[in-house]
Amino acid sequence: MTNVILEFGRSSVAGFKNTFNFSGTSSKREFWFFLLFFFIAYVIVWVVDDVFLESTVNLKDLPMGDLLPGGYFDPEVGLAVLLFRPIMAIPTLSVTVRRLHDVGKSGWWSTLWVLPLPVIGWFWLIPWLLRPSKHA
Repeated sequence: MTNVILEFGRSSVAGFKNTFNFSGTSSKREFWFFLLFFFIAYVIVWVVDDVFLESTVNLKDLPMGDLLPGGYFDPEVGLAVLLFRPIMAIPTLSVTVRRLHDVGKSGWWSTLWVLPLPVIGWFWLIPWLLRPSKHA
């Protein structure tokens, strides 16, 4: 159990250290641990935002707001949630690009996180991200 926690920490730190590194590879374990960190941090930010901060915007009022997955759970968000996503966008994108390189795909496929529509591209992208490394 201690090794898993240490690797989770190393993977989270590596994701941030390589924020602007769009070349090279990320192992499956490193990628999924970083994504787990992203989701845990997002839940914490969302709870703090919901409990302690005032709502700033309704996601459904934004252009194409009906397509935002978060708008279905809690469309009223505050400043913390609004800042978290853009701050985490580049590290998440870079680790996704490196993971795609690891499975032999172009990093440009990472645009499926948001294009053609959020969530729809995930059904194509996630199976690739679950593949074993081609560089092992």
